[in-house]
Amino acid sequence: SATFTVHDAIEAAGFGKFQIILSIIGGFAWMADSMEVMLLSLLSPSLACEWGVTPFEQAISTTFVFAGWMISSPLWGRFCDVYGRKKGLISASLLGFVFGIVTAFTHSFHAFLLARFCVGLAVGGVPQSVTMTAEFLPFFWAIGAATEAGIALAVMPTLGWRWLVGFSSVPLALFALSCWWLPESARFHVAHGQIEEAHATLERVARCNGRQLPEGRLVAESEHSSTKMSELLHPRHRRTTIQIWIIWVLFGLLYYGITIYTTRLFQSGDECHGGTLSSIPANSTNSNFELAANSTVLVAGCKKLEVKDYLDIVITSFSELPGLFVTMFLIETIGRRATFAAWFALYSCCSVALVFCMTRTWIVVILFVGRAVMAGSFQTGYIYTAEVYPTTLRALGLGAAGGWARVGSMATPIVAQVLSSYNLVIPAIIYACGGVVGAITAALLPLETKGRAMK
Repeated sequence: SATFTVHDAIEAAGFGKFQIILSIIGGFAWMADSMEVMLLSLLSPSLACEWGVTPFEQAISTTFVFAGWMISSPLWGRFCDVYGRKKGLISASLLGFVFGIVTAFTHSFHAFLLARFCVGLAVGGVPQSVTMTAEFLPFFWAIGAATEAGIALAVMPTLGWRWLVGFSSVPLALFALSCWWLPESARFHVAHGQIEEAHATLERVARCNGRQLPEGRLVAESEHSSTKMSELLHPRHRRTTIQIWIIWVLFGLLYYGITIYTTRLFQSGDECHGGTLSSIPANSTNSNFELAANSTVLVAGCKKLEVKDYLDIVITSFSELPGLFVTMFLIETIGRRATFAAWFALYSCCSVALVFCMTRTWIVVILFVGRAVMAGSFQTGYIYTAEVYPTTLRALGLGAAGGWARVGSMATPIVAQVLSSYNLVIPAIIYACGGVVGAITAALLPLETKGRAMK
């Protein structure tokens, strides 16, 4: 008798209303991730004033979130493999929401640190939703970053950071509630011998799209995927793998770096970058953006962001949307490697420009461009990494690359928050050097995947 696999059924069901709803639900997860990242940079000025935390402690609070994220990601992956993706997503998002609310009620830095680590442990499972509709979700990331800055603009000057933390947890709750609509993965059902349940799920998808499943009986498809990390370092993949890992470390370092550095830059009020954030009384301000490049003006560590700072952060956050659209065009015209190299090089130029003295308007323009190109480079990385490996190594390759990105993201708070407390020029120089390394590494990638059939 005729048979068909899950892949055949998905192809027959086509793209339609089901995938659109799925993308919106997954978008809540992507927004929640983005808002938690933006929250890290927006909280630091208030914590410095309320609890007197040092720049190193501010960096540790950021690093702890990424550490929890990295530790829990493989654990959540295993949970989803055993108990189902739907249960994993609901559990992770609910835990993230709970610990987000707990953070808002903490009254000491150590309790805050523990709560943020638990948030990182929880949201490490939320990216499991990426496997559903990865091609649509980066746009939701950009929307989430801008939304977080907008909420901070409305909440921080009047209600304070605790309300911002609470509101930032709302997308996790919305995602958890929306997950009840989601069906369980058909591949999960098939892998566990639940053929009837898988058939029911696929029928629901096809019916929602106004299509029909193929005639015949649903059967399991044979999938041979490697789970050995050593396969990525086989001689035929070794050079590509090492260069991809370097690029993904730079993703974490440079993308999250410019996000946090933007806040530090606006908080300082010293667009000539000659000062630190530690030596003037808390009520001191500096709004002179025309100082000499060798200025030694110092600005207090306790200086909350002003309304104009939040407005400029909203503007720079929206830069990711045009960055993603331009990237989608470039990767299909000049190719993946060239897009990589161009974006890293342009990011490096933006970082170098931040060393010099200029007006506030030009600072915002440069940050806008730098964040746009790094968001686009990050998206190119997802596409290239998925295309360059054969099917048997694709999931492992993406997972390993994502782990290296977390290494970079855990290191960047030290650069953006600790080193900037000594001199605001130091992070800009480090990020400029990182952009140069990324451009060279990308240009030397052995394979171009544009127009290349996936193996």
